[in-house]
Amino acid sequence: MPTSDEIMDEFAVAGSAMNAECDIWFAVPPGFVEVPLTSVPDQSDAAATHGIELLAELVSDEQYESLRSNMDEARSLGRLLARAGTVHLSMGVHQDDLGDVLHSVFLLKWEEVPWAPPKLAAAKAALASSEAGDAELVDLPCGPAAVVESLNEREGQKVFQMTGYLPHPDGHRVAVLALSTTAGSDHEHYRDMFYGIARMVSFDNPLPPQLREQIPEAQEVAAARDVFG
Repeated sequence: MPTSDEIMDEFAVAGSAMNAECDIWFAVPPGFVEVPLTSVPDQSDAAATHGIELLAELVSDEQYESLRSNMDEARSLGRLLARAGTVHLSMGVHQDDLGDVLHSVFLLKWEEVPWAPPKLAAAKAALASSEAGDAELVDLPCGPAAVVESLNEREGQKVFQMTGYLPHPDGHRVAVLALSTTAGSDHEHYRDMFYGIARMVSFDNPLPPQLREQIPEAQEVAAARDVFG
């Protein structure tokens, strides 16, 4: 999601960014297709279908069919993840220097935490995770965060994952960003990609004024205005 006045030229603005209840903004690089977290078909579902069709130009027919199958599985998984606080799930398809296709998954979820200063909240959330190793504390534009890097074996495959814990300014929740891939030799590429996403996160609406003016009132604000005039 956008961070400059040139947003219309450089970013595609998702509908969720124009929601009055939106409380986190971020951007993912080209090659990611959002997986709807609801079971009811809607515009976002159609957008995901369109996005996966566009990626057909990058892969062979066999890889494309595999990607479609993975997307269907991800949709089913997405509904379960949504119940655990996940608010965004997307699949990435990219090419390495040799032209091979690399797959990845990116998700963002919220975790409720007892109030703590931001740096402490980030460190505690990272150390409490099942993937915790040595958590690195970093300063991002949106505030302090902790990042954990892991390489584990799952179902016979090595999975490289970067996980970031970004405390919300309200002190009571942490945004968890996770980027994982089975790519065996492109960890540096995905590490850079993860930090690129993390640096774009904002807890304050970064949209330029002309777009913020188009955001409808929150339901609570509209209801209060109707009551008090």
